[in-house]
Amino acid sequence: MIPKYISAEEYARRSSLGVEEVKRQCRIGQIKCLRTEKGYYKIPVYDNDSVSIEDYNKVKEENTQLKTILKQFNTTITSLVKI
Repeated sequence: MIPKYISAEEYARRSSLGVEEVKRQCRIGQIKCLRTEKGYYKIPVYDNDSVSIEDYNKVKEENTQLKTILKQFNTTITSLVKI
């Protein structure tokens, strides 16, 4: 899927975040973006609420890790309750 790019201002309107928060998240890498020669942020967006395969795989991996942690936590809590 090929993204189109929007400004930080447009992203802020769509996401209900403030413009400065969007720019901060771009700077620290929480929002994937490109930077123009003049320093403007351009954020990729996809039609039909699609996401890039890289972002999908990242979220999928995080989900798997969190499920594992929750299972371990549940096992620990269950064993402590039995004591």
